[in-house]
Amino acid sequence: MDNVGRYSLVSFSRPTSKDSIKVTAFIEIPFNCIQFVKRKNDFVASYDASIILQDEEGKQLFRSMWSDSIVTKDYIHTQSRLRSRKHHTNFNIGKEKYLLLSELYDKDTRKKGSKKKKLEFTKQKKIPSLMEPIIITSLKGEWGFKPGEFPILGKKITNIDKGLTVNISGFVDDSPYSIKVVMKSNSDEKELPEINNNTDAGFFNHKVEIGKEYLQSLSIKIEIILTQLKQVKKVEKNIMIYKPGISGFVKNVENSFRQMKYILTNSERNSAKGKKGKDLENIFLEYWKKRDPTPDTSLNELMEEYYIRVNYVNEYFNMSWKEGWETDFGMIYILFGPPDQIQRSNTNSSNTSVYQVWYYNRINKEFVFKDQNGFGDYRLDRPFIGSNY
Repeated sequence: MDNVGRYSLVSFSRPTSKDSIKVTAFIEIPFNCIQFVKRKNDFVASYDASIILQDEEGKQLFRSMWSDSIVTKDYIHTQSRLRSRKHHTNFNIGKEKYLLLSELYDKDTRKKGSKKKKLEFTKQKKIPSLMEPIIITSLKGEWGFKPGEFPILGKKITNIDKGLTVNISGFVDDSPYSIKVVMKSNSDEKELPEINNNTDAGFFNHKVEIGKEYLQSLSIKIEIILTQLKQVKKVEKNIMIYKPGISGFVKNVENSFRQMKYILTNSERNSAKGKKGKDLENIFLEYWKKRDPTPDTSLNELMEEYYIRVNYVNEYFNMSWKEGWETDFGMIYILFGPPDQIQRSNTNSSNTSVYQVWYYNRINKEFVFKDQNGFGDYRLDRPFIGSNY
């Protein structure tokens, strides 16, 4: 399974002068998109990564490169889509069109992934103009902004206890301007205090603090309206808020609790018998809290990874009479993640049943699945007992 192309390339832009824009570009590498190899007591993955900026004619203007390794002692971390290594770089450019390129090379598999993204700032030549707002959260380190400030896309915000910070920026002339920020959800619309200002610098950056009371809906549209000399410019930013303690993949607690069957103890099953509604939700959260590898954070990474896998098997291993998570394929994938290698039998042979063998080389396990009735209902050749959760 070739995952090396499943990394992310994102960029965040804001003005630094009336003619200059600072771009912070990130390459984010989830652990599960590169190959880990067992070395003594550790799992190690090595890679090269790069970010390149080209102008409209294809001339290279800027390049950053990294050669790095990731080391972990836990096999399950090697399969995580949530754990990741991030690299970033900064560059200053003008109000023109550019192409942002990136490449990730897995040194073990020798496979390569690439991404590209268009950057277009010609619209910023017209005054006034707005840049796309940037959601800022806290993360220890230097990330191209002030120390400890980390930019995010806002597609999955899990911690709103301290509200949110939004960087609003754009280009203006020296006359007074105003900025309205409106928070829109399905149920209501709330307006933040209006910003009124003027500057002779030709640009602005305003950090707006959005309190928790404005962030109670799951899906919110942030509308920003800039007005100067009767000219009005508008940008919108959609964000998603997830309830702390529950994975974004959990849409129905009752179904998600049933999907825990592979990791529940007999005692836990007995305690949950007959529970419904809020009682079942409390038990569901309690069981996952016990399994939280990072209890001091708002995100339960193990829970998130578990339901990412459930979501995957429901998409790829579904059968007409049962969901993907209920199949033997689904069970093994949920517990161990994607196999390192799959061996399939010769489907033209009439002497033996059709089978697949999933190899997990780094944990020295293999699972044989047989389709004895020819309907694609692969069953484990030998029953599997136990889990790694």
